[in-house]
Amino acid sequence: MILSVAVSVLLVACGRSYNTELYQEIKSVDKMVFATMSITKVPRLVDRGDLWKLEWGKRIAAYSYNTYLRAYIDLSELQKDDLIFDEKAKTVEVMLPPVVTEIAGRDMEMKKIYENFTGMRSLKISEEELAAMKEKANASLLEELDRNPMFKKQLVDEAKRKARRYFEEIFLDNGYAASIDFKAE
Repeated sequence: MILSVAVSVLLVACGRSYNTELYQEIKSVDKMVFATMSITKVPRLVDRGDLWKLEWGKRIAAYSYNTYLRAYIDLSELQKDDLIFDEKAKTVEVMLPPVVTEIAGRDMEMKKIYENFTGMRSLKISEEELAAMKEKANASLLEELDRNPMFKKQLVDEAKRKARRYFEEIFLDNGYAASIDFKAE
């Protein structure tokens, strides 16, 4: 009787130690990206000229570039009590930190889609004009992302789906059936 109690205590202690190692391994990952998205913007230039400067004709141009968004989980925020192990049932309840979205960058170069120059207009679009087009398009994109939560929702839903599958696999490989949920932002 005393021997079986001692073995049970030893198994529970080993299980807790192993679970602590598993927790530390997951937490050490820090940011883990689960979904990415690329949004293409097409800035346009329509310049009708200035007759006072003897600029007769039009310059019309369209370029494109991509902005990249990503959804990640900051696993460094994971707390020990976010993992609740049931050794008898070999299950674990996991409460992951919230999925966070951010703009991860944008293309440096813009690709020319269309240019049309008429009259006596210069065929060259300056670097300053290209930069201004891109900044205006970027400001427009930021407003659109604020107004339309569809992009963020789609990205967050995809990240949650992939994170659930990923962590269910991790815990299954370690002998536990996992129930995965996320903290609110």
